[in-house]
Amino acid sequence: MPHVAGVKTCRFGWLAVTVQIEPDIISEGHHLCSSAGEVFSLLPKPSIFAVNVPMGLLEEPVKGGRECDRQARKILGKPRGSSVFSPPARPSLNCPTFEQAHQWGLNKQTFAILPRVREMDQVINPERQSWIREAHPELSFYMMDGLRPVEERRKTVPGREARLKLLNQFFYQVEEGLAKFPGKDVLKDDVLDAYAAAWTAMRVFRGEAEFVPQTPPCDSRGVEMAIWY
Repeated sequence: MPHVAGVKTCRFGWLAVTVQIEPDIISEGHHLCSSAGEVFSLLPKPSIFAVNVPMGLLEEPVKGGRECDRQARKILGKPRGSSVFSPPARPSLNCPTFEQAHQWGLNKQTFAILPRVREMDQVINPERQSWIREAHPELSFYMMDGLRPVEERRKTVPGREARLKLLNQFFYQVEEGLAKFPGKDVLKDDVLDAYAAAWTAMRVFRGEAEFVPQTPPCDSRGVEMAIWY
């Protein structure tokens, strides 16, 4: 039976929600992994991974980031568009301090996830993009809610409840996933975002997903720069 996975980074490392489908959901799994390699070695191996980490990086900083980032912000509008951050340029991935990273235009939020972006950049290549896709949870929620962005911020109680309500239309064990990771290493937002990515992974698997831009450009290594939802 086919499996798909939604993946979100967290304080511990990587959170993966796996879903067994045939064609409806048969089971859901929750996996805390210490590395991207561990994520992509999960068994049984998912046919599609949708990951909330940038894939395909620019060589120089560009205001607004990649074309897919700009289009995603336009779709979400204000205020949800601000959740789409501009990924670091590839040469900045090895900056050891925020002071050095800031010279490349990185803010503290982007610098904090630099190790995860670097790890993904070491894993992804054009061939692996056939089964590893970049996703963004707010675009997933936008699609779930009939092309409407969730108005409430995800770190608020109303925001979490709104996203949980959307996810519960499709999944059966979201609350179980929330209860499984009560510590600080995995936040409730991380679980909801991983589930949103898993929803997109199901859409990719079924041939239903959309992506921006319509003609994705490739980075200097041939990796397509597109966000799926």
